[in-house]
Amino acid sequence: MHDQVRRIAGRLYDGVLSPQDWYDGLAACGSALGAGNFHHLTVDVQQGVVAESLASLNDPKALETYANHFAMIDERFPVAMRLGEGQVMLDHEHFSERHMSRSAVYVDCLAPQGMKYTMGLKVRVQGSVQQYVGFMRQADQAHFTEDDRQLALQLLPDMVRATGLRTAARELAQQAQWGLAALDALPQSVLVVDAQLRIGYCNPAAERLLAGTEALAQRHGSLRCLDGAAQAQLQLHVAKACGWHGPGCAGVQALAGQRRRLTLTVLPLKASHAAAAAWQAPAALVLVADPASPGGLSSRAVEQMLGLSPAEARLALLLAAGKTVKEFAAAEGVSWHTARTHLKNAMRKTACHRQLELVGLLQSLRAG
Repeated sequence: MHDQVRRIAGRLYDGVLSPQDWYDGLAACGSALGAGNFHHLTVDVQQGVVAESLASLNDPKALETYANHFAMIDERFPVAMRLGEGQVMLDHEHFSERHMSRSAVYVDCLAPQGMKYTMGLKVRVQGSVQQYVGFMRQADQAHFTEDDRQLALQLLPDMVRATGLRTAARELAQQAQWGLAALDALPQSVLVVDAQLRIGYCNPAAERLLAGTEALAQRHGSLRCLDGAAQAQLQLHVAKACGWHGPGCAGVQALAGQRRRLTLTVLPLKASHAAAAAWQAPAALVLVADPASPGGLSSRAVEQMLGLSPAEARLALLLAAGKTVKEFAAAEGVSWHTARTHLKNAMRKTACHRQLELVGLLQSLRAG
């Protein structure tokens, strides 16, 4: 039995990062306990909602019906809620055969799926969120026994720990997803590099900027300056930010190209977040800005954010950079009247009544 428990525990730990292994681990638990089906539920008892549902039953409609109609009237839940983390409930010890024969949950939900007796395990409590795993036997099977309970109690310590690790990994993945989505949406160019200038992250704005300038580029996965002296200076700034020469410190560098002048700001980004391991090296955050546009805003980004046409976006950026409508007309090779029409359209689309308001709107989009 010890080897069986160890094999199941190993599969559950594999399931911390692998949905299929988690499913297989719970299925292995059910098989060891003589159960035909399992149901892993995450419930916010304060909100009264099922946050996650994973079941071996291959009937999405039945699972949806349970979550929407039966979960919050399930008489097994009040019993399970009184359990402590890592404890077991056998339903036949709480409900008589007569009760089961008249219960909506047992008659209208479990019976149509060929299920009856339940063993319930509370595997995690985190504030108002509680996680349970229910193992159900087929209707023609006997109820769970004391031997089954003892086996479940042997499985529970690893099940509880694996559930906690899985929950933490999922929360971290969600936070990372939100963070990356926010960085991807920024109009500013943002990169994360290690001490050797290897790029770990590059948001879409930075990708567009690197593709449109010759002074700074991505070469074989690393950030590279065309000018050798500029490259050496960038390497020094990044090394300082990564703490190679003492505590991490920031640096600013101007980079001149044939078509545009860039400003690079290098900031320390130490690996001190919740998921960081001791062996992880600190990194540097590199912000690349074009002083000719506020906050490094691109024309395309302004178009998307404010709903402007390309010409209107270019005009708005020039005005925010201190240029005039006449200068825009000259640069674009259009008449002053056409430029004024672009300005009026841009102000209408952004609900600005004065040119100064439009300039202020563009400046409000610059990086803090």
